[in-house]
Amino acid sequence: MTTTTTAKAEPRSLRLNAKDNVVVAVDVIETGARAHGVAATARIPRGHKMASKPIAKGEPVVKFGQIIGFATEAIAPGAHVHTHNCGYAEFERDYAFAQDARNEEMVPAEARATFQGFRRGNGKAGTRNYLGVITSVNCSATVARFIAEEVNRSGMLKDYPDIDGVIPLVHSTGCGIDYNGETFEVLKRTTWGYATNPNMAGVLVVGLGCEGFQISRMKEAYGISESDTFRTFTIQETGGTKKTIAAGVDALKTMLPIAAKAKRETIPASELMLALQCGGSDGYSGITANVALGVPDENVRRHPERNVGRDS
Repeated sequence: MTTTTTAKAEPRSLRLNAKDNVVVAVDVIETGARAHGVAATARIPRGHKMASKPIAKGEPVVKFGQIIGFATEAIAPGAHVHTHNCGYAEFERDYAFAQDARNEEMVPAEARATFQGFRRGNGKAGTRNYLGVITSVNCSATVARFIAEEVNRSGMLKDYPDIDGVIPLVHSTGCGIDYNGETFEVLKRTTWGYATNPNMAGVLVVGLGCEGFQISRMKEAYGISESDTFRTFTIQETGGTKKTIAAGVDALKTMLPIAAKAKRETIPASELMLALQCGGSDGYSGITANVALGVPDENVRRHPERNVGRDS
């Protein structure tokens, strides 16, 4: 009888830059397991760092090719690098702006990626064709949701296959805020940003009426006028929740034929605009959800899958 043994797969890990003296655990690295040719001397949780070479006390801990801290004690290869042995310290920084800047050669026009999107009147391009119901204050959130829900479930969108739906965009502020303050400015910019997003074919803004964030102030700030694709209501002026929902549905009905005139067309992928949000620093910052905010080396950036569980 012949017995064969299968070698246990090496846990996956990432070295993000050739200058790094730590690797990041993609899988849990159990004590004794090897990653990047180094045996772990302690259990390394996912997303945590393991020393890949000796780091003397006081020496920098380097990740992404950047100093992220300093060893507060001598750290041996395979050790767990965390708050117990890595701390902050002052040091001189030379950010060397644009030292790696280079001209990227564009691929021929016929070989460039494209997508089927909607070109808006201001030249921007979106991937969706929505009508939006935006709130000026948290007090109108329920009404905005009811307006969108009423249109979506009514069946009227079946006559407009090129419209992707009606979406409510609500928030939890806008009431007791100073219109001369930063909170008002941020909410104003954010609201207008949603209203002018290229994924929006038309927008209805709904307020309560007595909130600090007055719709009229936003309209004045941006020189906005009511139009076939931009309407505003307040619940108090319209006469209550029920009447505002009905008025909102009627306003969106008039927008539907206009929104339906937008047709998808071929647009260069270079015109896509993506929003980035860190979401809170953790072990995967700059690696997964917000990779464009990190600066891994060229090989990791272009082929991250090739650097899992092996030296870069």
